[in-house]
Amino acid sequence: MRSSWLTCHLRPSPAGDPPLRGWSSDTTVGSATPRWAFPSTRASRRRPRQSAAPSPFPAPRTTTVPSGPTAAHPRFLARDNRFVVRAELPDGEVVRAYLPNTARLHDLLIPGAPLRLAPTDDPARRTAWTVTRVWDGTWVALAADAASALVADHLAAGGRLTGWPAITEVRREVAHGRHRLDLEVMLADGRRGFVEVKSLSRAKDRVAPLSSTPSSRGVDHLGALARLAQEGTPTAVAFVVQRDDVDVLDLTAPADPAWQAAVGEARAAGVHLVAFACEVDEHDARLGRELEVRDGSSALAEAIEHGRTPRSLAAAYAGSVVVLRADGQGSVTIEPVPDADGPGHLPELLPPETRHLYVITACNPRSRLLSQAENADRNRRLVAELEARGLRWVSADGSAPDGSWREPGYGIVDGDPAEVLALARRFEQLAVFELTATRLWVRWTDPGPAPIEQGWRIAVP
Repeated sequence: MRSSWLTCHLRPSPAGDPPLRGWSSDTTVGSATPRWAFPSTRASRRRPRQSAAPSPFPAPRTTTVPSGPTAAHPRFLARDNRFVVRAELPDGEVVRAYLPNTARLHDLLIPGAPLRLAPTDDPARRTAWTVTRVWDGTWVALAADAASALVADHLAAGGRLTGWPAITEVRREVAHGRHRLDLEVMLADGRRGFVEVKSLSRAKDRVAPLSSTPSSRGVDHLGALARLAQEGTPTAVAFVVQRDDVDVLDLTAPADPAWQAAVGEARAAGVHLVAFACEVDEHDARLGRELEVRDGSSALAEAIEHGRTPRSLAAAYAGSVVVLRADGQGSVTIEPVPDADGPGHLPELLPPETRHLYVITACNPRSRLLSQAENADRNRRLVAELEARGLRWVSADGSAPDGSWREPGYGIVDGDPAEVLALARRFEQLAVFELTATRLWVRWTDPGPAPIEQGWRIAVP
């Protein structure tokens, strides 16, 4: 039943037909309220009882789909239980409708809120309608299970999860032990991974929080991902905010404490986290842009709290030199030159086709000094990650010009910048260096500060 409903929800309608059969695009609902004031329209006739009978709704008078609700949309009245709401149709009839979302949705399901209802032809259903949308200044899709289908379709079509290798195969609802996880994926590097998809609906001022509804099943699944990650299996959780008026997923915003704790523990165990908005209209929902994830632990903010100012941090990074080494070719020291260009070509010890070199380390996370043994262990884990992803690299150390500090690291040859920054964030680094033929950049892992751009030259021994 669920899969057939999703197919109906996501499939484009045939040309010339209403987007949902038996429901015309200009059929809307009940009386206006002070929150939504719309012009009055002719009330619709009675709702369809079964799909076998002709629809009593008039055909749309125009092919233009309204961007927002009109006075003809059904209105939310009350929620009887987790799965059933009452709504008022345009003619004043009160109907019960299935709600495919167990979240509390107190911010959205407000008496009088415009809804989008889809009729069902399933004779076994106790409700003749399904709630698919609610209006909250924008249409919000309410089918929680649709989020998994959106991500699966995105990956199957060649889409990426930022920070992960390419995905070559996707399987849905795969049993693993006592759990049934949303997606099993095969990565381009040959590894098998797992992805859990979580649907979100709320947003305010273009910021979405985690769910405020407790979910022992959701917390349990994040725990399973965390255990897999600790065993070395690639795992990710993808949050899909099913609306388009959002730019940020804020993990620290008020939400269910168990959810917040489970997400934090999963990330600490190595579970990758990404978030997406959706492009939603009355009839279709498509996976949209990737969102910024705000976790309250900005590397720069934490460094500032420990007494380092943004200016001193910038000065330290801007003044650093990069030492490149290659087997049998010695070493080259790259030093920054403000307000100038580089020589126009990269050092000869790099592969000849190299266009970008990204310098990353795992040492001294968030500028917190660790022992030599601890840093060496972190770098070993970084190298294992680079090799698992099939990335090419050379030895590349960051250093103070006077040698007062030095952090061993690695220069990734022509890596994907988003993947490099995601990897740096995973190893709790403040920034990475990017070297091109003419520029030496300091690129912060925190998305806020602007990168530092300089020229460079090869230091004379």
